[in-house]
Amino acid sequence: MRVLGICHDVFICSAALVEDGRVVFAVAEERLDRVKQSRVFPVRAISACLEHAGIGFGDLDEIAVAWNPVIEAETLPPGYLSGRRWRAEHLMQVPARLLALAGKGAATVSRHESLWQGAPPVSYVEHYLAHIGNAAYLSPWERCAVLVLDGRGERKTGLLAEVDGVRLTVHEEIDFPHSLGLLYGAVTQFLGFRPDSDEWKVMALAAYADAENRYLEPMRRLVEVDERGRFTLALEDFEFFNQWHPRMFSARFEAEFGEPRRPGSELTDRHREIAAALQRVFEEAVTEILRHLHRRAGLDRLVVSGGCFMNSVLNGKITELTPFAECFITSCPDDSGTSVGAALYRCAELRGQRPVEASRHNYWGLGFSDEECMRTVERTRLPNAAVVEDPGAEAASDLAAGRLIGWFQGRSEFGQRALGHRSILADARRAEAKDEVNAAVKYRESFRPFAPAILAERAHEYFDCEPGTRVPFMEKVLRFRPEKRAEAPAVVHADGSGRLQTVGEESPRFRRLLESFAEATGVPLVLNTSFNLNGEPIVDSPEDAIRTFYACGLDVLYLGNVRIHK
Repeated sequence: MRVLGICHDVFICSAALVEDGRVVFAVAEERLDRVKQSRVFPVRAISACLEHAGIGFGDLDEIAVAWNPVIEAETLPPGYLSGRRWRAEHLMQVPARLLALAGKGAATVSRHESLWQGAPPVSYVEHYLAHIGNAAYLSPWERCAVLVLDGRGERKTGLLAEVDGVRLTVHEEIDFPHSLGLLYGAVTQFLGFRPDSDEWKVMALAAYADAENRYLEPMRRLVEVDERGRFTLALEDFEFFNQWHPRMFSARFEAEFGEPRRPGSELTDRHREIAAALQRVFEEAVTEILRHLHRRAGLDRLVVSGGCFMNSVLNGKITELTPFAECFITSCPDDSGTSVGAALYRCAELRGQRPVEASRHNYWGLGFSDEECMRTVERTRLPNAAVVEDPGAEAASDLAAGRLIGWFQGRSEFGQRALGHRSILADARRAEAKDEVNAAVKYRESFRPFAPAILAERAHEYFDCEPGTRVPFMEKVLRFRPEKRAEAPAVVHADGSGRLQTVGEESPRFRRLLESFAEATGVPLVLNTSFNLNGEPIVDSPEDAIRTFYACGLDVLYLGNVRIHK
């Protein structure tokens, strides 16, 4: 059974192909059209899915779209459909009128059949069900509690539920305009950053101030969680629900927190304190919601999804602050992952069973063999290029010598984080490596941290976690053990934490690099960040990697088993 998942008209559009409940290919449109956060219909991504499998549309059992517009058709103003209209609007007019006449709400999944002769049916899946498909059906558990939180879906902003096989039990739903995602976005905008894009800058900035500051109590007043796990915002402080207003926050918010920061202006202690207060209140609210969910579901295993769970600082504290013993988070809990989730959700419904194989990696994108990389090097006539027998060992030697490396291997990662296939690497023992990568390669703010990639079996030696802890998708921030911070200063954040990636057998060549580096230096981790320049998507093809390599301060590029130096 083949289901094509499509995520369009969100901040990172994407497509995914699922076969018999297993993800075989997935890619964001931005990787292919080279436009950061591309919002166009994912034509290139869909074509890449079909080409990878060697199939056409006629070979698909279904196309699953990660948004259900029929839900929004329920609220279409009656006068809007009067008079002469564009005939294609009948696709919306007829369902809207029939819903009103029947006095019914839209189903969570709406279908459109017979677009052309022999076409697969198109199913429009409610956005939060697509998030559930991404979270629950990539997890290793048959039964688990589920929390979805983001800016908004069709109308939802939060969902508390549990999944048992393919059966979903909903405990609570929270509707727009009360939204923790939009709360975080509004403060992101207030601090001079771009909402729906720069929230992780605010998360990083929060580490530079004590949350117990003058803004904590005013920030706490903005959110309230009741005994059922439902939350409400003090809406008088916000304007994000007013489409005519240019700002997400109101004059009342400004009166309490001061003048908004102009983009690009100096960051002050006030801005750092507001960021720290926001992060604390956000964590407190989600923690309270999860405590209520645990009480109602009675389960110790949790999966979460939605853009709110791109907040890796929160993610790393979930099992510490709540009664849940285990928490699974995919590599793509944001909207880009709903193409995967919609396809998995429909595949599970159609087959009557959930996928049996948990996600152990996210290397679902375009892949290039060593031979293909070599042909690209030959075609572009690059100087200083040579095939090496052991790229991992060679790269480890370059890192130990203080060189900055571009690392391009195999199939690309799906999600917003590079996990050793499309990475920039540096020696984390060198404190100056952070500033070098920020200034000469990434061209980004100096306060933003970089991630440590570490051999999985040695994570507990460096981080405050149990032996066997796995963080494969760089999805959680954990605290460095105090005695180990001096060994990797380039990846220790201001609060002594790190957003780590544990590396196992799923990435053999990257693991070989870490093993070789550990043998040479005694330190089993390196600085790992995404292979891209500021404002550009992560590289996806050998040509992308070469172009980026020569446009920044990297010293060496490993393109498959080809070593290229400047």
